[in-house]
Amino acid sequence: MARATGILATNMALPERTLTYEELEERFGREAMAKVFAGSGIRNRRVAEPDTCGSDLAYQAAIGLLHHHRIDPNSIDLLLFCTQSPDYLLPTTACILHERLGLSKHCACFDINLGCTQYVYALSVAHSMIAAGVANRALVLTGDTMTRIVHPLDRALVPLMGDGASATLVGEVPEGQGFLAFELGTDGSGYHYLMLPAGGFRMPATPETAREVADREGNIRSQQNLYMNGAAIFHFAISVVPPTVERILARLSLRVEDVDLFLFHQANKYMLDYLLRKLGIPPSKTHFYIEDVGNCSGSTTPMVLTDAWRAGRLQPGNRVLMIAFGVGLSWAATVLRWPENTLGVVPAQEHLPGPE
Repeated sequence: MARATGILATNMALPERTLTYEELEERFGREAMAKVFAGSGIRNRRVAEPDTCGSDLAYQAAIGLLHHHRIDPNSIDLLLFCTQSPDYLLPTTACILHERLGLSKHCACFDINLGCTQYVYALSVAHSMIAAGVANRALVLTGDTMTRIVHPLDRALVPLMGDGASATLVGEVPEGQGFLAFELGTDGSGYHYLMLPAGGFRMPATPETAREVADREGNIRSQQNLYMNGAAIFHFAISVVPPTVERILARLSLRVEDVDLFLFHQANKYMLDYLLRKLGIPPSKTHFYIEDVGNCSGSTTPMVLTDAWRAGRLQPGNRVLMIAFGVGLSWAATVLRWPENTLGVVPAQEHLPGPE
């Protein structure tokens, strides 16, 4: 029989610097920012220093989790690092984190690059490898510094994006607890709605790709900056999220009323509110976190989870549904029964410094 697996501990790390609402009012104007805040619900966002990588933030989250729970690094035999902003094109950044964390040479390591969806995908990989007996204890890390690829005069993205990281320990739990089901999906026809056009092998970075242009809304960017078609992403999300939630609940013979907490990837407050209304989920059954940190890409979902746990909203036996969606286009959902053998969430700390 496959082993039951679940989340045993979490932590998160945020850069020290805050890009405030008032600073962006000066940059983009008071009226423009009022409209952005009304839709996004994001007032402030955390921004990493230029010499800080996503892996630096992930290291801080991981080392905090290991130290707080006195976990022997040699007990970790699977390390997954979720990032869209790797240290290098190669090697995989997970190998760099492996060395920094002092993990065993018997630990498997690799990266997962899937934007806002990558955390739930990584949980499915960790669950599958532990259930199959390939690993026993997985450390799932997320970390991105996406603000570095957003043009500072892109008023569509600057007010939304933040930097951050998380660490999650996944391991064996009692039968009938932990992860109950996963639902994963992809629509590659929309890959161009959210992308960084230049800098890869298809379109290497050149002086031409660095040329800045303004779009019809006045947003300035080059092909070396992050691009998002906001309207297309919104339509995608409201099209795939409700049926995905309904499908995974039906697989488990559950209804919305049977779930204690719904944790969505939080692209913005307007989208979240729309999805809650569409699915008939009371606002009291979800948790909103991004107002003072921004949309931290693949770290957003685990950060919402961690903040909810710190707030006492996750108790043994609770049914929790997590769903994320984004780049690719991709989406992923999981339902879990919160296990009774968790180690616990790492308490909130002071802002962490830069790289070691």
